[in-house]
Amino acid sequence: MRQNLLKIDTPRGNLPAQVDVAIIGGGAAGIATAYALLGRGVSVAVFEKGLVAAEQSSRNWGWCRTLGRDLRELPMAKLSVDRWRNLEADTGVDAGFRQTGVEFVTDDAREMETWENWLATARALDVPARLLSAREANASHAWRGKPWIGGIRTETDGYAEPSRAIPLLAKYLMTRGVHVFQECAVNELMTEGQRVVGVRTELGTVRAGKVVLAGGAWSSLFCRRHRLSLPILRVHSTACATRPLDIGGAAPVRTPDFSLRPRDDGGAVLAKSGRGTIHIVPDLLRYGPQFISLYRARQGKVSLSFGREFFSQAWMELRYVRFGKAPFSGHRVLDPAPDMRLIAHSYSDAAAVMEGFAPGTHASAWSGVIDNTPDSIPVVSDVQHMPGLYLCTGFSGHGFSSSMGAGQCLAELIVEGRASLDIGALSHARMADGKLKPSLLY
Repeated sequence: MRQNLLKIDTPRGNLPAQVDVAIIGGGAAGIATAYALLGRGVSVAVFEKGLVAAEQSSRNWGWCRTLGRDLRELPMAKLSVDRWRNLEADTGVDAGFRQTGVEFVTDDAREMETWENWLATARALDVPARLLSAREANASHAWRGKPWIGGIRTETDGYAEPSRAIPLLAKYLMTRGVHVFQECAVNELMTEGQRVVGVRTELGTVRAGKVVLAGGAWSSLFCRRHRLSLPILRVHSTACATRPLDIGGAAPVRTPDFSLRPRDDGGAVLAKSGRGTIHIVPDLLRYGPQFISLYRARQGKVSLSFGREFFSQAWMELRYVRFGKAPFSGHRVLDPAPDMRLIAHSYSDAAAVMEGFAPGTHASAWSGVIDNTPDSIPVVSDVQHMPGLYLCTGFSGHGFSSSMGAGQCLAELIVEGRASLDIGALSHARMADGKLKPSLLY
């Protein structure tokens, strides 16, 4: 069951012959990039194979946070939260952003030490975070007893409502002259020599001086068609919405076993912290060695599954990469079934430390597909040997939160030739040698 996605009307066909920037993907990354390009004197078209934000961009937890971010992406995450905070004032778009702060709590002394080390650098970057004492951590929400030895909190973070935030922003962009097309898959790039000069969609071709690939879980397959290596593994995640209950606090909170955030309907989004399933598919065989360090760091939190996904991807890849039979119009929306065992475990874990999590409080559940890189930080950069192509993908579960900052940095890179923040650590070039340092944070 999907979240209650806000659907918007977009034109069918009537593609422009040419734009300055074509964006592949109408999720958070693509729409945020189009938003950042607005007012910079360029024409923009966004092409979405299904519906705007119908995949992971509406299935995530909705957190907008700097807390716990890998230091390599922390400045961009900070910029992103700032832009989420100011979105309604700047555009009139109510994305449901609430500045509630975000908290992590723990019963593990080693985790507290990790946060202390992170905090030393985060403060130097003007991130307003602080450690929580055991008393503060146990008073933050309606905890049963005193399960926590401490925690960490940021004051300026918060959350938005993913099922409506990106569609509403896309709708706003359309009123400002940005072209947004749904059910219009981009099947491949148009090139002249090594330079990218446009896109071939299922409804026709559009020339473009610059092309942004913001395809999320589909990005790696798209790149393989163009002999471009982009090591991404799909991780299936599951979350649920509870019926109305009082969690005793306004801030999203992460515990070692589960994570919660309030919903405007009085319920909460509940999920297992950091849990997911990796299906054994050809990409795992191809890129697996680059993910070994990450798998070891997350061992016990991700599970492996072998089944029809392997054969489905193998056949899809063969038809597309070898014979040009694009799969995108036949897979408008990735909508995997939720893992109800994870839902049951998350309820059990929550019930052990918080009142209100009886079996009858489960309202709905859904699953999404996260595009994970080997070092768990995104690719936000140009592509050196394909001039005109830019990547905004591989967010590893941080895409909704970080999209606004990523889009801003990429828009600056496209129009001005450089980003105002140092995003060198997020370059595609880092993938070349495969020696990637995995993030040990979240």
